Amino acid sequence: MRLIETIKHNNYETISIIGLAKNAGKTVTLNYLIEEAFNFNLRIGITSTGRDGESTDLVTQTEKPPIFVTEGMYVATAKKALLLSKAKTEILETTGITTAMGEVIIVRVRQGGYIQIAGPVSGTDMKYVAGRLKHYGAETVFIDGAIDRKAVSSPVITDACIIATGAVLSRDIKKVLEKTAHTVECYTLKEVDAPVKEIFEKTDKTCILKEDGSIIVPNIKTNIMGGKKINTLIDEETTHVFVKGAITSSFLKDLKDNKYLRGIKLIIEDGTKIFTDINVWNELKRKGLKVETMNRINVLAVTLNPISPAGYFFDSDTLKDRMEKILPGIKILDVVSGGE
Repeated sequence: MRLIETIKHNNYETISIIGLAKNAGKTVTLNYLIEEAFNFNLRIGITSTGRDGESTDLVTQTEKPPIFVTEGMYVATAKKALLLSKAKTEILETTGITTAMGEVIIVRVRQGGYIQIAGPVSGTDMKYVAGRLKHYGAETVFIDGAIDRKAVSSPVITDACIIATGAVLSRDIKKVLEKTAHTVECYTLKEVDAPVKEIFEKTDKTCILKEDGSIIVPNIKTNIMGGKKINTLIDEETTHVFVKGAITSSFLKDLKDNKYLRGIKLIIEDGTKIFTDINVWNELKRKGLKVETMNRINVLAVTLNPISPAGYFFDSDTLKDRMEKILPGIKILDVVSGGE
């Protein structure tokens, strides 16, 4: 089954596209999905957590692929981005949400053409905008995200995500595979058992769960600075540690020498809250730390861009074959070389 058919069959309403770096092929993936949606008669809406569709990346000064929208699509984009677009559109709503490029406006495409998209930055605003796109008729909304704004992939906002990766991550194909696999692992962590999840949902704070069901809420301002305090509170009766917010390398390092590490489970909100170095993450896993999540992220596919703007590239078939081996069960697509 093609990716767009999977999306249509499962009635996914909101899907984020997350690039693991600039030039990982995120916009090419979006264009591929737009074309596929048109071919399979799926009405879609699109928006972005940043700015996309411009001809040159403002940060890297590299050429970027334009975004081509078709008649009947719905788009949420900022006023200045809309004025720079070639597609003919009809304004449906002014949202009142402001961005660096002006107010976010919801439009319907009347005549196909190139468009720039610059949508909301906050998760709350993005959830609202996606809802409005669906209100006007979009069956599925694609959100063009970014690794530095990966919170848009949270299950609180989207039903599923697609991860765009590629040669731009490293000249070493092993590092590309490792970084991609790490992200997928974090996103697809096992969900904690329902009774424990319910306890942490009610507490809604970083806390420690004991064997007898008692809860300790440490007096800390942030997780970043509170790792040492939490470490002192973990003992032989600790079963779970729930962290509300970000998991960082420094936080994990504070736990690494705890002799009770193998007996506990670290519970996080979801995979978008993990901001750790791969080596630190793997070291803690080797020491026996088990990590589970309150909300598992549904990774639909990983898309590949075997070409780096720095001038080097990987053989497409080799990259795809090796990615399929380390990510069994995940659909792998090279959208640059034609997709499915």
